[in-house]
Amino acid sequence: MKGYIKTFLAIVGLEQMANKLSYQMQRSTHQSSNTKFQAAHLDMPIPPDFLLYETGKLNFSHYHASGNSAASEIHALYAIFGQSPIQSILDWGCGVGRVTRHLPIYFPNANIVGADANPDCIQWLQNNIPEIQWLQSNAADRGETLTGTYHLIIALSVLTHLPASEQQHWLEQLHSRLHTNGLIWLSTHGSTYYHQLTSKQHALLLEKGMLTLGSNQEGSRGMRTYHTYKGMQQLIHQDWELLLYYNGEKFPGVLGGQDAWLIKKRA
Repeated sequence: MKGYIKTFLAIVGLEQMANKLSYQMQRSTHQSSNTKFQAAHLDMPIPPDFLLYETGKLNFSHYHASGNSAASEIHALYAIFGQSPIQSILDWGCGVGRVTRHLPIYFPNANIVGADANPDCIQWLQNNIPEIQWLQSNAADRGETLTGTYHLIIALSVLTHLPASEQQHWLEQLHSRLHTNGLIWLSTHGSTYYHQLTSKQHALLLEKGMLTLGSNQEGSRGMRTYHTYKGMQQLIHQDWELLLYYNGEKFPGVLGGQDAWLIKKRA
């Protein structure tokens, strides 16, 4: 219902106001628990409230625990599917480092890079977690700021905030940045999120395979792209091998309800 209301507000031009209200509500809801968490973890840098909200939940405990859990899960996946010793990892769309900051614990010998288009996120990360390399990317540069090659790329909740028209391009860019047999672990808005759509939007999604709604600002919380399973298959069928797929509706614990995909670069 909440997502459906968001769609309606976007239609009538009130999405920005609704976003500000949602931010204030989250601040109020989690203020007490966030204060307690910060008092118990004085040596742990916590991102500013609005950056945390823009990239996820404004909940300090969730930020820490879910990031560590995701990093542990990624380590387990690579142990099963990785074909070479991991030397380099790119967290593309790293936000405020929710997952990235935990990766050195599980991949101590890997060079880890976090990239994001939000300069405020990158500035905060460079100032507070300098042991990891942080790179500001930009949708307008078409991927030119992405440098190096990687054995693993993480792209959690990134395609979900890029326009459908640009998704093929960005997958090609990531493909070019992977070693042969390199892996990408990514997520999409699948059937768990279809309740946010009107019947007309849902029909259009089923027809096209992808549908973008909301803000015109790429990477923002306001832009939402939805995928069908068939739509994603069409995106990856030529250059990628699908190794693992989780339907977020059937396996909500894997990535919080988003569909999860582990794909491998074809030689």
